[in-house]
Amino acid sequence: MMRSLLFCALLVACGDPVLRPGNDAGTAPLGDAGVTEADSGVEPMNDAGTSPPGTDAGPTPPTDAGGPVVPVMACGYAADDFGGSMRQLDSGPDGERLRFVVQGLPAVALVTRATLRFRTFDADHPGEEGTIYVNGAGPFDLPADLAADNAERAAELDVLSYLVEGDNLIEFGPGPLTRSYFRIGDVIIDIEARVSECMPPPPPPDPSAVERSVYYRDAVYTNRATWVIRCADYAFTGAGDEHTATDCDGGYVPGGNRRGTATFHFPAVVRADYEVIIRSRHTENRNPSGALFIVDGVERRISQRSDRNHTDDLWGTARLEGDIEVVLDSSRESQSDSVISVRLVPVTP
Repeated sequence: MMRSLLFCALLVACGDPVLRPGNDAGTAPLGDAGVTEADSGVEPMNDAGTSPPGTDAGPTPPTDAGGPVVPVMACGYAADDFGGSMRQLDSGPDGERLRFVVQGLPAVALVTRATLRFRTFDADHPGEEGTIYVNGAGPFDLPADLAADNAERAAELDVLSYLVEGDNLIEFGPGPLTRSYFRIGDVIIDIEARVSECMPPPPPPDPSAVERSVYYRDAVYTNRATWVIRCADYAFTGAGDEHTATDCDGGYVPGGNRRGTATFHFPAVVRADYEVIIRSRHTENRNPSGALFIVDGVERRISQRSDRNHTDDLWGTARLEGDIEVVLDSSRESQSDSVISVRLVPVTP
């Protein structure tokens, strides 16, 4: 099971800037990821020894009177799909941004250093490949290198002045090129802060919260004629007449617009944090914008454009309760999206 990462350790040295999966201090998963977009306002950092008026001061900072000293700790706060598939941007200069939410950062007054780290693929046009926004601040140039053509690289950006306490919204947008194309993954914010712990682990899930799955044959489809629903393996939006013989019940009609929705119903979900795992068939001719999955009203795209065939992708982690719908919304582009199943897996600390 893929998990979001959270790590912390007493600061000794900054170390190699390449993304780190953890350290000797152990790991703890992120908490609730079922959030909406964070406030886009920018709250600059202030002196590390104080907190903004009206906020919880947290650990006691050093004092001139020789009071207790809270040591600086190194903490990593990962986006909720850290470790999952890289997300793809392929658009013109006015296209949508890739959005990542990093949760649980401490009061900014306690933070002395903050670095956004991530991985890129095919970011090969310096100064014009793409842009980065941190809580609405920006744009900052996406780090790019001519040698990164069709290659994966580690990248970083100093974000000390742009963080806010709690949830932070990180966005990757297109640059000025006619076509911006790159992939982003493993988004994490590394900080140094005077805190006694990075983040307490979330409580264990309710014992009655169990893993649940809904398969494509049990989904509810709109514009059924544009869906090829195969008997044994998966469903996808199509238009060609070569798919007629493979549709299981004859509902597919060739020549359509490939637009429709598939809704997966999960009744009476027990309140807990769940990893949402989408299983689909990846091929090179899938939707270049990524398949849009909406989980309890929250939208995120998953790139299915690869040669990996049947693949599990982590949509993210969400706090879910009650009657939950997961929708594959293929109505916004006339492209091919696919789905095999949707799985909800309770998160265990």
